[in-house]
Order: sequence, then structure tokens, then C-alpha cells
Amino acid sequence: MSDIRNSTVRATILDRIARLTPEAQRQWGKMTVSQMVCHCTDQMRIALGEKTAADFGNFLHKTIIKYLVINVIRAPKGKIKTISELDQDREGTPPVNFESDKQLLVDIIEKFVQRSETGTFTAHPVFGKMTNEEWGKLA
Repeated sequence: MSDIRNSTVRATILDRIARLTPEAQRQWGKMTVSQMVCHCTDQMRIALGEKTAADFGNFLHKTIIKYLVINVIRAPKGKIKTISELDQDREGTPPVNFESDKQLLVDIIEKFVQRSETGTFTAHPVFGKMTNEEWGKLA
């Protein structure tokens, strides 16, 4: 799996973000591109401890499913329900201004990478304690 801490991977992701427009069509799911930008930012904010999320993972989530999702398979499109703190219809951060929201995502990615070099992240709400490498792959 790709790791956002890798500069080549990160450059590809940042390029994709730069090319996003409000008119971009979703690839799957129900969020608009503006909502997805905020959703991705919220996930990074949870990792950094800037946004809280309830812990509801069980033993299976924190072991086998975590390993599979991070190292083997991507979550199947449209099959996984997101946690309420990331759900745009519930507690997710709502879009405000598309360009500002994009810039916030870029900034939070850089902050995430810096933290991975010098510190640790909070526990994932479903997968529990994760290494910086695991967070980098999941991000």
C-alpha cells in the first residue's frame, strides 16, 4: 500500500488535490468533492489529535481487519459506513470555501508528515493504536 509519508506518493496526492474543482464528479459514494476534501482533512485531524472520535473498535477491528485494510485490501467501495465524526451528514466538518478547504487539506497533510517524523499519532477510533507507518498507509 502507498504511504503518504513517501515524498513521491505525497507529490502525487498533492497534485490530485491541486487539480480538484468543485465540479469534479465523485468516483464512488455519496459525498461531493467539497465534502470529501473536508472528510479527508477530518481524518488527518483525528490522527493528529485535533479532532476527537469515539473508540468503538473491537478485537477483530483492531487486529485482523486493521491488518487487511492497511496492508492487503482497500475498503470495498460503498460497503463501509464511515464513523459519525467523519460523516458529512452527521458530525463531519462542513465545507466552507472550496479553495480554502483544499489549502487546509494540503496544510494538514504537511503537518501529518512532520508529526510522523518526530512524534506519534492518537489511536484510530476503529483500529486502535497504530504505528506511524500504519497511519501513513491509511492516510
